[in-house]
Amino acid sequence: MKQQPRIRQTFQFLKSNNYRTIPCFIENPQYDKPVKGLWQQIMSARLRVTMALLKGGASLLISDVDNVFSRYVDLKGLLEEGYDVFHAYEMRYPVSIFKEFGFVVCSGFQFLRSSPRTIKFLELVLARCRGKKCDDQVTYNEVFFRDLDIEWHHPNNYNNEINKQDGKFRSFGPNHEGALRITSNNTENDGLLVEGATGISRVTNHTIKIWDRDFAWRLAGDLPEKCPSLNNWVGMPTKIPAEVSGKGQKIRKKIELFKIWDEYCLNKTGQWLYRLP
Repeated sequence: MKQQPRIRQTFQFLKSNNYRTIPCFIENPQYDKPVKGLWQQIMSARLRVTMALLKGGASLLISDVDNVFSRYVDLKGLLEEGYDVFHAYEMRYPVSIFKEFGFVVCSGFQFLRSSPRTIKFLELVLARCRGKKCDDQVTYNEVFFRDLDIEWHHPNNYNNEINKQDGKFRSFGPNHEGALRITSNNTENDGLLVEGATGISRVTNHTIKIWDRDFAWRLAGDLPEKCPSLNNWVGMPTKIPAEVSGKGQKIRKKIELFKIWDEYCLNKTGQWLYRLP
């Protein structure tokens, strides 16, 4: 609570000095609950700001601060591709959804086109983000798999099935028998999908593209063995073993992780090992 006046003073200072500012204050921040309190409040606030900017006509690249960009990609190219929403693959969280559908998308890296269709999608996300705090990773995936009714663009359409429990038509998208998957001794990475996918929501009519995992890299450890190719745009490395990064606070370990990424992966061709079924 003591930090609130300071935050507002900083906001007013930046605004008065002609910095671009967007008011987004968290009332009653739960500092005593850093994960299920304050962090979820921040994620909820990010969703509300995202919606406000989309409604104002701004297309947005959403990125967590600990993502590492490997090269410049002109965002105009994303607009020219024509999709409303671009997603990156996450690893396995939320676990329950991963177990049911075989993949999950990442809330910490995505591109959103300002369009009525994208706004309808965000309205569904905000509807599931009840109150003033939520886990946006869970919320996005709940909407993605429960609410959108996605029709996937697959040439053979063999990944569409009838659910045996409720008899409803289900489209499982990129998770199909012939999909390329990562081969790794790391159980968190082994079997994760690699190839991208596209589709359209039958509910919102917004178009969707999931980047391939080489372009938007998200894995636990496995460096340098699973460094991406030169086509990589962004890396989201995590969970490097302590014998590599050293012990210490989480922030210091994250900085060491960036150094490892730069040393082994940045501008270097990785050796991808795929597993065919």
